[in-house]
Amino acid sequence: MGNLHVWKIYSKFATGCFMVIYMQLQHEKVHLLERIANHLIINSSFLDDLGLFHGKMGIVIFFYHYSRYTNNPIYEEFAGELLDEVYEDIHRGMSFDFENGLCGIGWGIEYLLQNGYIEGDSDEILEDIDRKIMEYDPRRITDTTFRSGFPGLSCYIRTRLNSPCRNPDTVPFDALYLSEWENIPDNSEEWQGATEQILIRISGTSPPNKNITDGPPGLENGCAGYGLNILLK
Repeated sequence: MGNLHVWKIYSKFATGCFMVIYMQLQHEKVHLLERIANHLIINSSFLDDLGLFHGKMGIVIFFYHYSRYTNNPIYEEFAGELLDEVYEDIHRGMSFDFENGLCGIGWGIEYLLQNGYIEGDSDEILEDIDRKIMEYDPRRITDTTFRSGFPGLSCYIRTRLNSPCRNPDTVPFDALYLSEWENIPDNSEEWQGATEQILIRISGTSPPNKNITDGPPGLENGCAGYGLNILLK
């Protein structure tokens, strides 16, 4: 009986310690995310980079996630305004690539649509981006990296073709373009779909002893990416 009594006391003590540590970690998480959000609100509109890895598109995704986490529509409104800036500033000579260009921006919008952060028909929303992407001949792309070459293009095309947010009776790319694309081998199978796994891989990591607001603002090893990693884990 004595041992049982001691065990009960120890169990209550251990549970209490665990709850204190858990609450402290949650407080630190909330405070860090708030710092990141405030920093990005102040600085993100001044970015010239529109892209997914380093620019406004990645920050848009962070704020939609953060709005859902905090249940605060102010952050959703900010994300929507920033997304409007991205779409309005897309220009004709923009590259197709996933890191800085059209494929990454289009994929980011598909991600938001497929995960319920925004609503609409993706064929209508992404019509201009799809048309601009078809101006690039896939047969002449020699870059084999995901971020700037053919695998990134393939990831975007597959994501669009498999999107549940588009009209199933239409195809976002013309038959000739798809025929040329399908005949080119690629290694993008590990990068498929509008998934959180792709965002986590893009975001990378930041050293825990680093002042996160001193680094770059975007997703890849940046402020938004660090915040998004916290939200997705």
